[in-house]
Amino acid sequence: MNFNPNKVSKHIIFWLLFLLLWSVHDLNYNVDIFENLRTNIFPFFSYAILVYINLYVLIPRLLLKKRITSYIVLLILGIIIITMITSFYLSFYFENINVSTSNFFSSTRGKIAIITEVIISLCLSMTLFLIDEWYKKDQLIKDMEQKEIVSESVELNNQMNPHFLFNSLNNIFIKLDNEKGNEDNQSHIFIKSNGMIIKVFIDDITFLETANDYVYINTIHKDRHLTLVSLKHMEQELPKEKFMRVHRYYLISINHVRKLEGNLIYIGNTKIKISRTLRNQVYTSIIGNKLIERK
Repeated sequence: MNFNPNKVSKHIIFWLLFLLLWSVHDLNYNVDIFENLRTNIFPFFSYAILVYINLYVLIPRLLLKKRITSYIVLLILGIIIITMITSFYLSFYFENINVSTSNFFSSTRGKIAIITEVIISLCLSMTLFLIDEWYKKDQLIKDMEQKEIVSESVELNNQMNPHFLFNSLNNIFIKLDNEKGNEDNQSHIFIKSNGMIIKVFIDDITFLETANDYVYINTIHKDRHLTLVSLKHMEQELPKEKFMRVHRYYLISINHVRKLEGNLIYIGNTKIKISRTLRNQVYTSIIGNKLIERK
């Protein structure tokens, strides 16, 4: 059990009030409230020991693990032990004060009265324990609901982010255009750039290069469109027979390749570096069996 000053103070207040109320109840037998408080201190201390053994040992280790028989047996044994100890103490305490009271607590009737007090203490503490557990569970549910609301709010804010909307719209335009492209051999795409929706003919595209979250689309007309779409996504959307990846930063149009030189590929007057891991694949895809050379 972790030490919690706030929780400890609540327990102390609980036992002080319990002791005070029980001592007030004993005014029916003894009109001296202070004498009643003094008399009840030791019995209530022993009751508290049993209560905490029940709350923090028997319940979590036996009752909550469905070892009900063991729980009941040990709880009854604890009640009997506390009853016998309290009975002996009260009988000894009143021996020189009031013989009849001393004899009462040593008798069966006195022990039944003590057992009643012990059971009442256990029941009241169990009620408070269950109320505390209910409060903690209710608070946990509220915290989870609050976190869920915050999470939904963050997600909604992300969806309202201009970049998110820009990217989503761009993806939608590409998807719609691709569906239409199935009917017209995908001759063009639409992209969103500089707040405009631009039609770009696929055969006019020379190469694409990535710039962080953006992609530059270069065309034979010297246009350079900047759009918020990943290069990987563009690679998936453009015809694979016309475009190929030559570097992690570049996607080129095969039809616009002017020449190859070592690890360089020329698209018009632009030199693009070929990735070392992709070099053989690039040469094979572009040249194929069309290389004319002396045998």
